[in-house]
Amino acid sequence: MRRVAVTGIGSITALGRNAEDFWRALAQGCSGIRPLETVDRSKLRFQNGAEVQGYRPEDYFEEKQADYIDRFAQFAVIAAREAVADSGVELDAETRESAAIVTGSCVGGQSAQDAGFVELYKLGRPASVH
Repeated sequence: MRRVAVTGIGSITALGRNAEDFWRALAQGCSGIRPLETVDRSKLRFQNGAEVQGYRPEDYFEEKQADYIDRFAQFAVIAAREAVADSGVELDAETRESAAIVTGSCVGGQSAQDAGFVELYKLGRPASVH
């Protein structure tokens, strides 16, 4: 039998920008569902969703980095950074070989895919490749 130890937790969600805020909102019974801000809602059947509102990539990444990392992957990096900091584990060469970060994503990369569809089908031009 192999054991797993959760040494750190990180989170960025519609309920909070870090694990502490997320947990507090959960404990208070808050909902993260609200009107979407990152898309034009006028053409949507459902105008509410669980979105990290007011998110600014430049608060977490250099501009050049943010341009090459899709929004969902940015969230994974942000949460991973928090989890590593929360763990207190020193990531030396040996630790890096035996450690893992477990993440989940429902529709990873969707914003990049959507932007490509707009470029190709709405604007009639090939999508740019980074």
